[in-house]
Amino acid sequence: MSIYIFQLVNYTLSFLMWMVLGRVLLTLIIGARQNIMTTAFAKVTDPLYRLTQRIFPFAKGGWVPALSILLIIIIRLAIVIIFKPASWR
Repeated sequence: MSIYIFQLVNYTLSFLMWMVLGRVLLTLIIGARQNIMTTAFAKVTDPLYRLTQRIFPFAKGGWVPALSILLIIIIRLAIVIIFKPASWR
């Protein structure tokens, strides 16, 4: 796997993880109000939330963001372990 593809996947997963954290913080600060920021965060993170709920059917409410972050961390670690960049060898 090319180092550039590895970095692209890693940075994309990192961005997604920060978006989940941002959505959680925004929900805590603003609440359930609808505005352009909450809509943008929801559009980016909702597919991940649906995937998390499909993988973990017991996940309800506040557990979905935590399990989403855990899922992203597991995927990132698996990618690093399986496809070590050439510079690490």
